[in-house]
Amino acid sequence: MQFKEAMLQARSQIAIILGLLTTGIIIFMLTDLSHLGVDTIEIATDTVIQMEMTDDIPPAQHGPLTEAEHLIAQKAWNYFENNTNTQTGLADSVKGFSFTTLWDTSSYLLATIAAYRLDIIAEEEFKRRIDNALDSLIRIPLYNDELPNKTYNTQTLSMTDYQNQSTEKGIGWSAIDIGRLCVPLNVLLYEYGEFTPKVRAIVSRWKFERMFRDGVMYGTSRSAGREEVHQEGRLGYEEYVSKSFALLGFDISQAYNYLDYTGFVDVEGVEVPVDLRSPSRFGAHTYTLSEPYILDGLEFGWDHYSREFSYRVYLAQKKRFERTGIVTAVTETALDEDPYFVYNTVFGDGIPWASLTSDGLRSEDWRTISTKGAYGWAYLYATDYSPILLEKARTLQTEDDGFYAGTYESDGRINKAITCNTNGVILETLHFKVFGPYLKIQGRK
Repeated sequence: MQFKEAMLQARSQIAIILGLLTTGIIIFMLTDLSHLGVDTIEIATDTVIQMEMTDDIPPAQHGPLTEAEHLIAQKAWNYFENNTNTQTGLADSVKGFSFTTLWDTSSYLLATIAAYRLDIIAEEEFKRRIDNALDSLIRIPLYNDELPNKTYNTQTLSMTDYQNQSTEKGIGWSAIDIGRLCVPLNVLLYEYGEFTPKVRAIVSRWKFERMFRDGVMYGTSRSAGREEVHQEGRLGYEEYVSKSFALLGFDISQAYNYLDYTGFVDVEGVEVPVDLRSPSRFGAHTYTLSEPYILDGLEFGWDHYSREFSYRVYLAQKKRFERTGIVTAVTETALDEDPYFVYNTVFGDGIPWASLTSDGLRSEDWRTISTKGAYGWAYLYATDYSPILLEKARTLQTEDDGFYAGTYESDGRINKAITCNTNGVILETLHFKVFGPYLKIQGRK
């Protein structure tokens, strides 16, 4: 069933029911071996890996916010009060830069839902902000008249490149970013039916034929007048965003398969999951890091495999701290200096603790302790590492705009990038403490 047709021809509840059936079948396929305690995983190299499932994963922190936590949520919301364009209703990805991606727009929408549910903003402001953002998503020009461009100017809604220079033809679409945007769209369909007509208007413009093929997601990149179509998504990211597409009824059976290209490497004595697709053969770099696993926990509540993989990614970072004394919470992040955006990994392109750009450039000087990573892990796992992570993160408040992105590990300097995603994930984390995941997928272990 194509979501576009469903939205045009039926009520949103039908799409939800069918999407849940699709998701339930997929999750059953991923969990039907869990009672054995050991799963046999076939990977691309035809090697068989025996993975022992962890039976003592720590619980998450749940309960009402303390007064101090409510102040933290308010502080994070300050970013959106100060960095949302009043005309278009979209938040800037980075303070002082009138630019956004769909990933960051998703962070803004989920932060707005969190702020409303945590009593930081009133219902009137919640509805106004969501309405304005959805109105802009209805109006934005589409790449090749198919799907949203990767980047937009938050003042003019024009398609841009990554330097925020307007481009008439755009630079392509990202299936991963579109999938993340579908997370808050799903929340609005499930919980706030008054927004259904606008969600319908947004998605009815999108043409998905080139983005999905045989259960696999594809993206495009355009430069120098030429377009390249490529399979998109690597372990962690691919499965995470597939869940939002599954809830909308799309066939993402291959993209949602944790087992096809999965291997394990020893990092800090932990068998950490890694994507076996090499950059030279498959054309994309591989990163094992915190972000997709944290978001999967906060937004969906994990399935059988993401629960196991997330804990291993977390545990390697905890053990690195125990071995070195260096507080470790690594993930993708904006930087306040060149190259301005990096992937700080547990394992990347064959190297433990690699800090990489999207082009594969590497430098240890780019590694940071991530504020959003620290908050996410501290609440997803209630361990003796949580207070250490939070103590570090709480020192990174700005005066007026929420939280800085983190600190540089090499010399302790503050990474003074102030971003939508950092502050959005903090609000998501505190929302999770009170309410649990935004979308509670049945069949979780």
